[in-house]
Amino acid sequence: HGGLLAVRVVVADTRERADELAASLLLWRARKDLGDDGPLPSVETARRHRWTGLEAERAAHHRRSLIHGTAEEVVPRLRALAEANGVRELMVNTLTQDPADRVRTHELLAEGFGLSGTAAGEGPVTAEPFAVAAG
Repeated sequence: HGGLLAVRVVVADTRERADELAASLLLWRARKDLGDDGPLPSVETARRHRWTGLEAERAAHHRRSLIHGTAEEVVPRLRALAEANGVRELMVNTLTQDPADRVRTHELLAEGFGLSGTAAGEGPVTAEPFAVAAG
């Protein structure tokens, strides 16, 4: 086993918050697919947004490749995904409008994988059987 798998992940303290963060990301991705290269919308903007049929279709397509939820929901899915793909390393890509939500995702993942003692931005941290590189 070896290799690396890049995954788009959003983790929050509650499922509701994770759903809100995912909606913001999916709205941005759907708009991007449809030619709008604007910035990532806020959670509030996504909450108020009236989705078009095309936006909803594109969001549904991208939802399949987005892993989101609480750490208790996400960590087992990431472990299973790594095992199913025969990789020992996951590269986590988290897009949120508020950097604090991105940091919280990484904190919750670190806790969920039993990682500690590594300051943010100091590079990859390792936990057997996976290395987790956050970015």
